[in-house]
Amino acid sequence: MQKVGICIPARGQVEVGTAFDLAALVNYTNKNSKVEINLYTSMGTLIFDQRNNMVQSALDDGCTHVLFIDADMRFPKDSLLRLLKHNKAIVGVNATTRSEPVKPTAKTLEVKDDHVIWHPVFSKGKNGIEAIDGIGCGVMLIDAVVFKDLEKPWFFFEKLPNDKVLGEDIYFCIKSSDIGYKTYVDHELSQEIKHIGSYQYGWHNIEMD
Repeated sequence: MQKVGICIPARGQVEVGTAFDLAALVNYTNKNSKVEINLYTSMGTLIFDQRNNMVQSALDDGCTHVLFIDADMRFPKDSLLRLLKHNKAIVGVNATTRSEPVKPTAKTLEVKDDHVIWHPVFSKGKNGIEAIDGIGCGVMLIDAVVFKDLEKPWFFFEKLPNDKVLGEDIYFCIKSSDIGYKTYVDHELSQEIKHIGSYQYGWHNIEMD
């Protein structure tokens, strides 16, 4: 049986819309599958510590998968079952940023003349899934086997040249890729995701060339 640990990191509160969608997701999943769900949260300001601690709790409880849902996301009630159907070790959504200019969070990596160039991945108008190099953990499903194969810490920050910082989510994707686990983005589900800011940002905010 699949047992999913839904992990929600928070600085102190969860958005009402996120809580509503979570309740709908749990109810829908229970009615339409045999997937067992455990819920985990971790309060604090160090996001990598929160993610590491929640994953460890989920693994200790025998979860077969971890579903990260950030405390400011809106998502369809069937999100978990749709992500599980892909049968991928790491698959998530291409959430947009929540401030202007609105950008996608999924990226591909290019190394050119010893420089790292991150290219945005656009989901608007796309179907299916696509392998990418990095994605945010806003809504991300991860098979427990990935964590069992990875050395700790699973999530961490890394300082890059020019005082830039590699976020804990991209750090995880790259570290997983180094041992053979690709990260995939679900383009169709991505277009149904909202990121709560001053209002709910989504793909309708991004203009394509």
